Amino acid sequence: MSLKQVSLAIMLAASCSWALGCSSSSPTSSSGFQLAITISVANTAKALTIQQAQLLVDGATAVVNSPTTPAATAALNVTGQATPGAHTLAVAIIMQTSTPNSYTVTTPTIQVYDLNAKLLKTIQLPTQTAVLETGHVIQYSFSL
Repeated sequence: MSLKQVSLAIMLAASCSWALGCSSSSPTSSSGFQLAITISVANTAKALTIQQAQLLVDGATAVVNSPTTPAATAALNVTGQATPGAHTLAVAIIMQTSTPNSYTVTTPTIQVYDLNAKLLKTIQLPTQTAVLETGHVIQYSFSL
């Protein structure tokens, strides 16, 4: 695990405000799930425009990717707990070298585990492409 991933894990564990439906459940309760979200965004023309992209889960920032130089792609992977029910993911382009640009989010994957780390199911969301101005998002909904 990289230093960046460790820092993110500590920050998320401490705040639990990024949500994924954070609850006060104990690790032995059965009222929640552990999620592993794998998602990336790419400039459709492969142009080096991404200066900062974010993944918002249920409206709260879960991951920030700020490449050291403008990039054509940005990975936005995260793990966390979620409660049963409806949830949202939004991929936001926060900073880019020019605006607007066309971006593609290819098949976001959500692995759903019980709180004992047993894989329950994998959710694959559809690929979406949109022309985004700075601050705009590509949004998804899913339910657990």
